[in-house]
Amino acid sequence: MDNLCKRCRGGCDVCIPTLFVDFCHMVGKVQEVEITVKKIFIVFMVVIWLATGCGDKVNVENLSLSLLVGIDLDEENNLIFSASSPVFSEEAKMKEEDFTKPATTLRKSRDEDDKTFMALTTGGKTQAILIGKKVMQHEGWFKLLDPYMRDPKNTLNARIVMVDGPAYEVVQYKPTDKPRLPLYVLQLIDTAARRNLTLKTSVQDLWRAAYEKGITASVSEVRKDDRLLVTGVALMDEEGKYKLSIGANENRLLRILQNETQGNFQFTFKSFDQPKGEIFPENAYSFSAEKISVKTKTHYAEDKFKFDVNVKIRIILTERLFPLDVRKEKGKLEKDIEEHLENQFGQLIAKIQEAQIDPVGFGLYARAFEYDHWKPVQDRWGQTFSKAEVKVKVKATIAAMGTTK
Repeated sequence: MDNLCKRCRGGCDVCIPTLFVDFCHMVGKVQEVEITVKKIFIVFMVVIWLATGCGDKVNVENLSLSLLVGIDLDEENNLIFSASSPVFSEEAKMKEEDFTKPATTLRKSRDEDDKTFMALTTGGKTQAILIGKKVMQHEGWFKLLDPYMRDPKNTLNARIVMVDGPAYEVVQYKPTDKPRLPLYVLQLIDTAARRNLTLKTSVQDLWRAAYEKGITASVSEVRKDDRLLVTGVALMDEEGKYKLSIGANENRLLRILQNETQGNFQFTFKSFDQPKGEIFPENAYSFSAEKISVKTKTHYAEDKFKFDVNVKIRIILTERLFPLDVRKEKGKLEKDIEEHLENQFGQLIAKIQEAQIDPVGFGLYARAFEYDHWKPVQDRWGQTFSKAEVKVKVKATIAAMGTTK
């Protein structure tokens, strides 16, 4: 810039080439800076990749993935832990190995596993944790799952399943017509949950329910006879102790009260107005409930909590074994459905109130809308809820009756 003509300052034939040369030098310096920055960034990323990529690498052949874990009590109330892990060796004929051994804690049981397994035991891929019914009949059993909450290498998404019998019998089960046992158990629970025959409870869900005062925990329940069977849901009290079990139909009602209305809701009833039939159930009909709307109102009066639950259901008829002109007389069938559902809701609520548990979570509504009355009874909510007044009103609307007139 010092070589510019003092008179024109860039406008003559002498100054223009000078400005162009200076501009090129400036652009070149900027490009050099950009190239330097890119080099520094690349070196930085390579250093990070080398520092974190393979420092703790372990080949899968050297790992024992505890995909299925079982917890039991023997006749003398000693803890029994079992595990099932896949075998990745091409030379092994059995592609699954299981282990059952007494131990003081779940973490200690891994030491016992490592004595017989050919690889390092890890719980990061656990698909399901099977708890024997005898374990759940003692309060505070969920503390045994502390390693899954405390160790970040363990998973929180493992399914919690109660076994009506010894859990190790399921772990040692080797069906020849099913996939690997851990995957089979996981798919069995998830499929049944999609049809609302049971529910999915993870370690994290259980931990939340165990410490939430407004709801009590519930988990899937299975039984092993000649085959593995999903039987329904196991309900626990405020201390985590097993109280009672409900079947598939009651679980659907429970899910509706919880306002968890995803998945399939299939019901089969027998009409009050139709004859039973001598051999065949000629008064039976089935339907699928869709677009379920649930609204719960909470108030406190007469020294007790009161809950009014309004349920609106859109009905799709899937089966009808008696003659009925649905277009002209659908009001009768809608009323029949409403009476059946209201009766069954009442029976379910009476059952859980008698057991002094609240798997629905009415305590959450009480805390949200009647906190002043909730606060003094929050530590004994099960007992308080057993005296509450719960009314369920159902409004059913038949939206479709199938392709057959």
